[in-house]
Amino acid sequence: MRSLITTSTIAALALSLVAGNALAAGQHKGPASSGPENGDYYQGVFPNDGAMTPPAPIAQTTMPTAPVREPRLANILHELRSADRRIESERAEGKLSSVAFNRLHREERNIRADATEVAAAHHGMIPTRSYARLQQDVRWLDRNIARSA
Repeated sequence: MRSLITTSTIAALALSLVAGNALAAGQHKGPASSGPENGDYYQGVFPNDGAMTPPAPIAQTTMPTAPVREPRLANILHELRSADRRIESERAEGKLSSVAFNRLHREERNIRADATEVAAAHHGMIPTRSYARLQQDVRWLDRNIARSA
């Protein structure tokens, strides 16, 4: 009889330890500290790693960034195509000399090259300051077309 009581006691202790460990593993809450001392050093390295707190933010530099938009290059190129059609029509009407025609075409090609160069340097987009400068160049081109005609 003594061995039956001893065996059941040992079995009950073993089952309670296993059940207690299973419950404790499912509800692990670490200390409130967010440093490496509580195991959060590798937190967020692997997706869905079971980390309960969000990862610490990365140190960011605060630089003023110029807002850029993609259609700016398309707008500049459209304005240049309009200027080119105007140059061609003025030449066809005989209002432009060949020297003025060549000078205006060269100016239009230079503006187009500047626009595509700036866009290539900024991954297809044109920053605000460069866009304003290019628009001013197109306005000067339009003004030169009107003066030359």
